[in-house]
Amino acid sequence: MKNGMTLWKERVSAYWNMAIRYLRLIGNSGFLFTLYVLIIIGSYYYSVFLDWLPETFPAVWVFVAVFAHFLTRSGVRTFVKPADVVFLLPYESKLGSYFQASKWYSIGLQSGVILLVLVVLSPLFAKYLANDAGSLLIVLILLVIAKAWNVFASFEEQRFQSEVSRQSHFLLRGMVNIVFTYLLFSGAGLLYLLTLYVIMAALYWFYYQSIAKQLSIKWDHLIEVEQGMLLFFYRIANAFTDVPQLRNKVKPRNHLSWLLHVLSDSSKSVYHYLFVRSFIRANDYLGIFIRLVVIAAIILVALPTGWLQIVVLLLFMHMVTNQLSTIWFHYDTNMWVDLYPVEAQEKTDALTQVTFRLLLLMTAILTGVLLVSSSVFMAGLAIIVGGLYSYIGSHQLIHKRKK
Repeated sequence: MKNGMTLWKERVSAYWNMAIRYLRLIGNSGFLFTLYVLIIIGSYYYSVFLDWLPETFPAVWVFVAVFAHFLTRSGVRTFVKPADVVFLLPYESKLGSYFQASKWYSIGLQSGVILLVLVVLSPLFAKYLANDAGSLLIVLILLVIAKAWNVFASFEEQRFQSEVSRQSHFLLRGMVNIVFTYLLFSGAGLLYLLTLYVIMAALYWFYYQSIAKQLSIKWDHLIEVEQGMLLFFYRIANAFTDVPQLRNKVKPRNHLSWLLHVLSDSSKSVYHYLFVRSFIRANDYLGIFIRLVVIAAIILVALPTGWLQIVVLLLFMHMVTNQLSTIWFHYDTNMWVDLYPVEAQEKTDALTQVTFRLLLLMTAILTGVLLVSSSVFMAGLAIIVGGLYSYIGSHQLIHKRKK
């Protein structure tokens, strides 16, 4: 049996080697450029939005809602694997350093998220809360301390067998975090915060530590949580490249079978049928497509009438094109598909047609949004630009992405 820290370091290293490969593919997909443009657009309208907000805006409750949420959601990345329930269970008592490292690793990553959110909200903080809450750096330090308490407490909660018990403790921490963030952002005295810290520390040492002594680790639940975190990352990566771990995630969705005839001539070739079926049923292609269209629609409604709406339309159509390019590889490991007596060009034609129709559908939906929220001129321009991109994206760009 390896030392707990040695095993933990090996697993973290293996995970990041895999994650970095996917992150590089995401970076090379053009997504970062899209993100940069959206950040530039968003930063401008963020300042306009702040100027528009009234002096009576309840900024304290916005910060309470946001940071209480991020503090309470404090899952621990344990890097456990399905086989551990057999091979590591006998050595559970020797894995203290392994799980301790997992807790501090989770604190570090989640504190980074809190820092990022705090930076994004810093203009709002400076306008409404700086006089009461004090220095942004002090606020960050106090939030990180609270995050550490939440992570340590959250890990002990996973020892409960009952989901009801885990959820009730989750709600308990949520209430504590609401009180903490309200005291922090409303400018309460340091004595109140220190008193709450003492209560949190006592709650951990006298209650959560007793849970750790009385209950053993629930390996099946830890594995389920870890697999859920991995699946979340894989779904993000799958929007930009093929992820083998998701190939077997299939949902019937029989109620959407009518889309077969809308998105392609399914009788034209076997690949027309397979690609549409994959889009509807597998790997959350459909879910990602819907989410991107909805986000694009919300941004178009929020933006004032102008050329930026067309830029956003093109950016999101480009993101959808990147996502659809991964369908090309969906059947690469299925030997039966290679036995079909069809020409290779038919596969290319099928991807072109399915992508073209999906991009046209996206153009039609977002044009309707502009027609309602903007002007007839912008809606007409969106039809022209969206139609041109639909053709270029489906006949040229997507085939460059699939190589």
